[in-house]
Order: sequence, then structure tokens, then C-alpha cells
Amino acid sequence: MKITDIEIFHVKVPVKKIADGGIAPYRGHDLPKGEGLCYAFRSIIKVTTEDGIIGWGETSPVISPKVQRTILDTYIKPLLLGKDCYALNKVIADETKLHEPPVYIRGLFCGIDIACWDIRGKAADVPVYKLLGGKIRDRVGIAYCFGLEDIDLTIEKTGQIREDGYSCLKTTGGENFHFDIERAYQLRKAAGNELDIRIDINEAFDYRDATTFLHAVECLELEYVEQPIRVNQIQALKIFRQRSQTPIAINEDCYIPHNLFEYVKEDAIDVAVVDLDPIGGITGIVQYADFSEEAGLPLVHHCGFDLGIKLAAILQVAAARIAFSRAIDSTYMTHEDDILQEKIQIENGKYIVPDKPGLGIDVDMEKIEYYTIDE
Repeated sequence: MKITDIEIFHVKVPVKKIADGGIAPYRGHDLPKGEGLCYAFRSIIKVTTEDGIIGWGETSPVISPKVQRTILDTYIKPLLLGKDCYALNKVIADETKLHEPPVYIRGLFCGIDIACWDIRGKAADVPVYKLLGGKIRDRVGIAYCFGLEDIDLTIEKTGQIREDGYSCLKTTGGENFHFDIERAYQLRKAAGNELDIRIDINEAFDYRDATTFLHAVECLELEYVEQPIRVNQIQALKIFRQRSQTPIAINEDCYIPHNLFEYVKEDAIDVAVVDLDPIGGITGIVQYADFSEEAGLPLVHHCGFDLGIKLAAILQVAAARIAFSRAIDSTYMTHEDDILQEKIQIENGKYIVPDKPGLGIDVDMEKIEYYTIDE
């Protein structure tokens, strides 16, 4: 089934303000107070085949929409137009194994890969999870993500998350480890024993501050602390894990070739947080999941303010792979809208895995046009 066209659309969907029960502006430690993300800014990929089947993919924007479109039109489309959507592995592997591949080419290939799995499922008239061997779960837990807020607002937000029926929350840290420790204690107090708590430090701590933080929060029984120090410090994380009872997760480290294998080999982590975009779509993340299952390592899917297309892809894989045993990070419930005809359903703090053919979703072209930004 040959690819006849690949199109890209850049969309911005508003995120609800925190004053209205949402999370915007979503702030990390690298932004001043009052600033942060207020939109889900995403690249939507449309792949059309000679048989008229349309597949949809989604990825993160890079640098600017113009740059991303230029890379797609001048580099990727000439490689893939006319190729069989069932036989892209060699082309993608050859292009992404280069020492210095074109900027963000892996992310664009991710969107195309997702779209091709959507096409395969539609052609076979089955959801993608059946192409992956069948589902082992029909609900996927949600880790409700919100940004670095002051303590009073953190307490208020935690209460809302509990009341809305979620069982896990994730927030950021890394601005000041003294403040992060106090905030962690207040988080646990507000959450009680009803919520799992994840804190993402986003590489912000040095070795000393990370050591202090991890020891200080041991009694809080956090689900894990994510990426407390910079990448490529395997032995340091191994020492943290040996000396602290607080579980350790990596995220950015997962995208450096061979790093996940090295962390597993050194028994240096408790959890890996991964993402379709830098790994190469459904094809790539299935490989990570199979390796992690064999290693006994739980996986969590990262959140990039994903809209419904990518979320559906995440759910199709999470439904079919044992390693995705933890709740996935998400902000989707706080988005004011989506580019789907119907948003993906949530029940008791969990996503319901879509069951229709392909990714299991219906894309609304009018909404894509409405939310498309000028380039």
C-alpha cells in the first residue's frame, strides 16, 4: 500500500487556566513566575495511500513550523512518497542512524510511523492493539500533570485532583531544593494516602542537592523522583538508588542511544519515562517495551501536552504491552478542546482504550483548520 501524500498542520489548542480548574500557565523551574505553557502546540501529520486510506499522526513542533515543514517537504517526502507503508523500517533506520541526522527528523518520522500504524489498522479493520498481539488492559491510569506552583495553590490543586477521581499526580520541581522539600511534604499532606506522587526535577539538581532532596523525602513514599540530575550519570543514580529509599526514574536519559540498556545493566533505576517522539513512534516504543518487560522495568509514558491522535497511539501500545504498568503522564483532561470529533473518554481517573479500527479515533478536519496557526 504505497504512500501518495504526506501533509503537516501546526495547531494550538488552549489549555484551561489554573484559576478555572486547569493548569495554565504550566511552569517548570526554568521559567519565571507568571510564565508558562498555555497551549497544546502540536504538529499533526496526515498520510494518504494509493487506496485512499488516511492515517493520522502527531508529533512535537521544532524550532518553528516553517523549519519543520521545510524538513518534511525537502527531505522526508522524497524519501517516503511511493514507498509501501508496511515497509518503512529500513528507510527510517538508515536515516536516523546517521551520526548527525537532520534536526528533529526522528520526531517527524514518529508522526509518520503513527499514521502508518493507523492505516494498517484501518486496512485490517482492527484497532492497532490487535496488530500488536492483543490488549492486556482496556483502561490506562492517568497521572494528572501540573506545573511548579506555590504551596497554597499546590494544596488546592491536589485537592481538586483527588475530588476528580484521579489516583496519581505528577508535578515539577528543581527551582530550589529547600522549597521543593517543603512543597513535597505539603503535597503528601494534601494527597493523603489516596494519591501516588511523582516529582520531575528535569535535571536541575547537582549531586549534593539531589542527595539532600532524596533523603529528605524518603518518609513521603513518593512513587518516584524523575531525572534528578543531568543525563549520562549512571553511576551517580546507581548510588542514589542504593542509599535512598526514594525510587528513581529517568526520562531524558532514555533518548540517548543505548542508555536505557546501560541503566538496566547497572541496576541504577526503578522506572523509565519514555516518549513516542524521540524514540521513533509506535515501532520504536514497542521495542523499548519488550526490552523493559524482559528486564522487569516498569515504563511510564511522558506527557508533551499531547492531543488526541498521539494519546490514542500511546493507549494502543499501553493496552498491548505489559511494561506499561504505571499510569501515564497527561495534561489532556485540562485541554479546552481537541482535534478529534469526540475526546478520548476518561472513567474513574483512567483512559478507556479506543476500540475502533486503527488508532480508534475520528479526526475532525474542521477543528484542525480552526486551530491551525499561521506560519
